[in-house]
Amino acid sequence: MKTRFIIQCAMAFTLCMALATGASATELKVRGNLDMYGMWSANLIDHNSDVPDGDNYFTTQRMRTYFDYVANENLKAVLGLEIDNVWGDNTDNIGGDWGTDGKGNIEVKHAYLNFTLPDTTVNVQAGLQYVALPSVFGHPVFDDDAAAITVSAQINDMFGLAVGYTRGADGDYNTEGTPDVGDKDDVDMAFIAAPVALDGLTIAPYFAYAWAGADAGLEATTLGVPIYDDATFLVLGANAELTMFDPLTFAADLIYGQGETDNGDLETEGWYAALAASYKFDMLTATLFSTYATGFSDDGLDDQTILPTLAEGWGLSPYIGGVRAFSTTYDSFATDTLGVGSDGTGLWTVGLVLDNISFVEKLSHKLVLAYAQGTSDEDSPALFTEEDSGFEVYLVNKYMIFENLAAINELGYFSGSSEHLEDMDYDLDASYFTTVGFAYKF
Repeated sequence: MKTRFIIQCAMAFTLCMALATGASATELKVRGNLDMYGMWSANLIDHNSDVPDGDNYFTTQRMRTYFDYVANENLKAVLGLEIDNVWGDNTDNIGGDWGTDGKGNIEVKHAYLNFTLPDTTVNVQAGLQYVALPSVFGHPVFDDDAAAITVSAQINDMFGLAVGYTRGADGDYNTEGTPDVGDKDDVDMAFIAAPVALDGLTIAPYFAYAWAGADAGLEATTLGVPIYDDATFLVLGANAELTMFDPLTFAADLIYGQGETDNGDLETEGWYAALAASYKFDMLTATLFSTYATGFSDDGLDDQTILPTLAEGWGLSPYIGGVRAFSTTYDSFATDTLGVGSDGTGLWTVGLVLDNISFVEKLSHKLVLAYAQGTSDEDSPALFTEEDSGFEVYLVNKYMIFENLAAINELGYFSGSSEHLEDMDYDLDASYFTTVGFAYKF
């Protein structure tokens, strides 16, 4: 009996040592951020003073945590989780009321494997990850988290290559929830990019191709035009950055895209361009920018001049594209209401950004002045056409309490016009908001 006990203890000790040795072979690194703020607003979504806003104050927070399981410099796995809460919301998937026990409010944002093949520069990343085509202000066609596999390699000091594939939809189940495989219900995209790095100049040309089955059932739209089922799309583009005149730098995008259904019922092709010029002064960085994208034509739904989009991530500011100082971003406060959307299509913009303004230690400011005008034909069904425009002022004040903790205040104002909305007796009144909150990065 004693011998058996000693053997069992020895086996248990050996198992514990093996587990400890295995665990020590993988290093766990944790990073992320936690943002929370309160917002006061007027006409934030509807831009109509005749419609009561109801509750014009709310508090929200978002926490993102990324776990890097690092085996060595060439191999790791990444898990990213996200928790969103609106204070007082008692729905199960938010859990921001008393009790704070929301169920299902932990989202899997990322879950991917990252490794570099031995003795090469070939890197493979497979799983739920961030995928974006090269861009200045976020890509209007594809810039999003996605289930994908990407392979990249640095061929030499000048040339690189990246290829990728992502699946956007796989509807292998019918309305009864039973398997329904083989009915052409998938949506996929593949891309290739070939960045070139010269002395003071980088250029990243790329090509993307997407295809959707006849039964994909997505009915996604750009300016009101369905562009998915039984369709193909191609995108050609290039992103460039000129730094040889630093502290004066330039960045630019040029994108062409087309899409068509297999039966020829709908064809669309359009383009997008962006240009930004920045100069870094001692006390601030000034950026002049402009974007232009073709809009909605009056030729009918079967022949359009818009850039087809898949999973866009474009944005300039809170009202135009939805870019915020906090990570708890929402869709654009203005262009969504105006029917343009937050992908940059159907818009011409010009503006000025004064960033990293600092006169006092630990206190900085950012000011955005932006003007937007529609590019859709006046006689088209678009709500925001070439006859309509809007102006935005956005100010961010940031004070660094600690190295990784900032107190942030936002101030935003937007005023615009839309003849189509006015014809429907819908007043497009000025909108404004202010926030106070904290942003912690770890």
